[in-house]
Amino acid sequence: MNPAEDTIDIEVQYQPLFELIEDEFDVEIAGLPTSSYSGTMEELNRAGEGDRILADTSPGAVPQLGPDEIDVVGMREAFGAERYFGTLVTTAESDIEEVSDLEGEEIASADIGSVSGGMAPLWMLQENGLDIGNAPEGGGAEGFTWRSGVAHDNAITELIEDDTVMAAGAGEFASIPHVPLDQIEGEYEDLYEISPEVDIAGTRDPELQLLDVSPAIPRAPIVVNTDWEEDIRYDIEEFMRGVDAEELEHDAFDLADELGLDLPDDMLEDYNEGDLDTDDYDLDEDQEADWQDFDDHTLWFSGVVEADHDAYDPVRDFADDLGIAFEDIE
Repeated sequence: MNPAEDTIDIEVQYQPLFELIEDEFDVEIAGLPTSSYSGTMEELNRAGEGDRILADTSPGAVPQLGPDEIDVVGMREAFGAERYFGTLVTTAESDIEEVSDLEGEEIASADIGSVSGGMAPLWMLQENGLDIGNAPEGGGAEGFTWRSGVAHDNAITELIEDDTVMAAGAGEFASIPHVPLDQIEGEYEDLYEISPEVDIAGTRDPELQLLDVSPAIPRAPIVVNTDWEEDIRYDIEEFMRGVDAEELEHDAFDLADELGLDLPDDMLEDYNEGDLDTDDYDLDEDQEADWQDFDDHTLWFSGVVEADHDAYDPVRDFADDLGIAFEDIE
């Protein structure tokens, strides 16, 4: 499991899916959060006969590992959206008005193994005339200082808390909650029309300024190592592609208890009944923070749709434009 957001316990987040598979097939899943996107790919790359690995990984893993190493179970779908976006953002009070203004500045991002948080931001920087040097191969950029290798939410935090960082590259799920809707509507129509994050645009402080949005990216895949050829593997794959969104929801009381959160019982009941309006509750500051923690730990996809290696050709296009081969990425 990729460490997309460092503040999230991803094993807790994935518990509904784990429990569905365990109950259906009488198996036990051993969750393995990795330390980086590259770490997930390394686990898949070294898998051999007898290993049974299902991985939630980056779209970049598909062309990088290829059909000899992994099969694509399906593409994660988020509330009807099979595509998502990389973003570049700066602070609201920043003097940075466009991407080209980042010449000579420090930029925080995820590592290159993350398409939305690493590869796409580099692509946008290059498209706007900045010299990316050999950053895609693990080196440094020439036109700016690239501070990569952090989770998406940590890139946003570095931008907010470190005055030397002038921009952050991150997937939309980490940045758009900080971006007011009026920066998106009429400016970035694909993002506006496709992204489910638009519904919560501008709901988190502090406000950030959106500098650029990448072309649409196929959402992350669920993959399996090709050496696993037991019948149960194919049964699990078919089962996962048939799971409904409601089945992937946490029981609100169990999730709040697991995370040690103080939220009103009637709020949790409304969540379980699918009838929650957070405006109905007068939460204090601590409860507001607890609700954000709760919301962050809900599973970030609502289903798995059928997909294959060809679905991830747009990711290879990013790499081609950046002038790199996937085998060169470190």
